[in-house]
Amino acid sequence: MGKKRFSFFKKKPAPAWVRKLGRFLIQSQLLTVFLTLCTLGIWVGLKTRPGVTSLPYDQLFENLGVISYRDSPSDSIAHFVVQLSAAGHVFREYDIDTRTFRDPMRGRDYRRSISGTHYPPLQIRGHMDRGFWLEMPDSMLRSLLPEQFNELYQTTLGYMKPVSIVTSVLGTLSGYSVGYRIATWSRSLANPRVQERILSGPHIGRMVAREAWRRVLLEPVLMGNESEASRFAALHGTQRLYTNFFKLALNDSDGFIRHEAERLDSTGHASVARTMLGFRSAVVRAATDSVHLESLDFAEIENWASLLDRRGHWAAGAIPPRGEERMKYLGTLAWYGLEPAANDERRIWVGPRMLVREGDTEGFVADDLPSLPAGCPTAWKPWMTGQITGGAGNAWTGQWLGSSREFAPVFEMARGIAGHFTPHP
Repeated sequence: MGKKRFSFFKKKPAPAWVRKLGRFLIQSQLLTVFLTLCTLGIWVGLKTRPGVTSLPYDQLFENLGVISYRDSPSDSIAHFVVQLSAAGHVFREYDIDTRTFRDPMRGRDYRRSISGTHYPPLQIRGHMDRGFWLEMPDSMLRSLLPEQFNELYQTTLGYMKPVSIVTSVLGTLSGYSVGYRIATWSRSLANPRVQERILSGPHIGRMVAREAWRRVLLEPVLMGNESEASRFAALHGTQRLYTNFFKLALNDSDGFIRHEAERLDSTGHASVARTMLGFRSAVVRAATDSVHLESLDFAEIENWASLLDRRGHWAAGAIPPRGEERMKYLGTLAWYGLEPAANDERRIWVGPRMLVREGDTEGFVADDLPSLPAGCPTAWKPWMTGQITGGAGNAWTGQWLGSSREFAPVFEMARGIAGHFTPHP
């Protein structure tokens, strides 16, 4: 009985393919390389991981997306939900209306599919700290010149794509990535315990809502790989108007917006006046950190941006007739940088800008709006405040801090060692 009882636990020979694989790994030294890289990854991870009390708010905010939807097409105000992601997967949603966190919705939501708008995370590609004059072609129907297009969107940095893909694949399969993730797991946002800690912190709902509001605010000024000259000029003019009005809403010491809304209301454009005042109110509320933003504050951005996109300028159809009053009005608009865009612009100034990626689309956001504290995402602050410098070279930092984050410390160490041995003039 005893022999039969324990015969089940007798060692059985491993399958032939397992023995062959083991011999191959030992003879080819792949196992040694894997373990060496794993040790290196653990060492780098332990050296670079944040302190025990530090929480990865930067990862939380830079992977944040927003969904806008209506329960029915007749609803006047949209509902907004913030999606919090880690490692490419949504782990929690924050409802702006109820101010509560909940598990992400599984399956298909009919309301979001029919009347929803999705604002995916804006991934940083880098930063261009210089501007240039964009020469428009003779015919606005033509496309931008290839060299201008490359300068505008920094598509020459596209060689980073294969580098990113290769490092991502090798990082996933290599021991270095495994070791690095083991060492940083206790501080990583992908860790469920870290997620619970960060979402149980004080005022986290208000912080998430404010960061989500900034994400929606930046959408109208995102220029995404637009090559047609006429389309680019039109978008650039609308973005200039949107940005300058945002700046004015933050500090309207002369009361221009209130007077303009009254003028529009008196000329039969009451809906435009309400949309203008609503956007101004949302901007003022968002500028105060202690205010908990609501769905209406998000909706006011969509309403104002949609109005400018449709009309080109809010004053279309409401500009005074020819004469002295018209000249004064257009002069006032020019004083605030809010004059209608000219149709025959031949040179457009494109200033410093943040290079971003939205899904599969690469584009940029001019520095004018995110350079202001009320409109600057948390992950963008080091770029806007000059903590990260170096012009186009920042694209390296942006790329390596994105999909290949674990390789960034090695890259920085190598650059530091190279700089130490480089002879100085």
